[in-house]
Amino acid sequence: MSAVPIGVIGGGTMAYAILRGALEAGVVATPSIAVAEPESGKRDMFRALGIRAHKHGPDLVQWLLQVEPGAGQGVLLLAVKPQALAEVARELAPLLPPARRLVYTILAGTPTARVRSLLGQQTAIVRLMPNTPIAVRRGTTAVAVGDGAREGDEALAFEVFGALGRVVRIDEGLMDAFTAVAGSGPAYLFYLAEAMTRAAREVGFDADTAEWIVRWTLGGAAALLDAADQPPATLRAAVTSKGGTTAAAAQVLDAGAVMETFVRAVRAARDRGQELSGEGQSSREVN
Repeated sequence: MSAVPIGVIGGGTMAYAILRGALEAGVVATPSIAVAEPESGKRDMFRALGIRAHKHGPDLVQWLLQVEPGAGQGVLLLAVKPQALAEVARELAPLLPPARRLVYTILAGTPTARVRSLLGQQTAIVRLMPNTPIAVRRGTTAVAVGDGAREGDEALAFEVFGALGRVVRIDEGLMDAFTAVAGSGPAYLFYLAEAMTRAAREVGFDADTAEWIVRWTLGGAAALLDAADQPPATLRAAVTSKGGTTAAAAQVLDAGAVMETFVRAVRAARDRGQELSGEGQSSREVN
């Protein structure tokens, strides 16, 4: 269990999933965690977990400075919306002492160089991109050692997010590509689930039965994919008999260029992430 104090700026859905999962996994303890969140209802959710919750970011920074064992030995996690970064930084930067400060960020479309330029050159930035299945401890998280950071600064991220699923280290230059594949990826599966549910209803099932058939089918197939040592193409071939029902369906998908369309969709998501990174601030989240 990590005893490193962690101060979280932003108490949204992702921050809640991270901290709840980390507590359930036993990798952090409530005395070493605090959150800053302006909405009272969200603060109450964290307090129900036993986590200290502040209304204002500066109060959280003061707490972090008081509880860390030595100067700069706590971690600040930025979990706000990207468009709020500049305002948050204006509040926090004057409070950060000159000691080296490790900052983790889960801000979509926000390069670490920008975060460091706003918070100060004493900060070392590690960029993280978890996806929503961390809520059920089946997440996929990318970690990039960013501006001002050095080897070993990512260790806590691997410990905490490793308890919430799988973690992969990547170069920051690939973060927009990772977001397009894994950050947006759950939405692609849900899109498929929508389409399959609609199809099930059109071939005769009532709405409830159609939905549960699709949920069970996709959940089981995902578990099989995770457990198998074969690539997806091999698994697909195993259930696609020549001239059979699955082959008939695959022919329609191929005729509609579905595979190529998915590739274009991922590229579009990556390109939009790069655009947002270049803009510095985004008006909406990438994923």
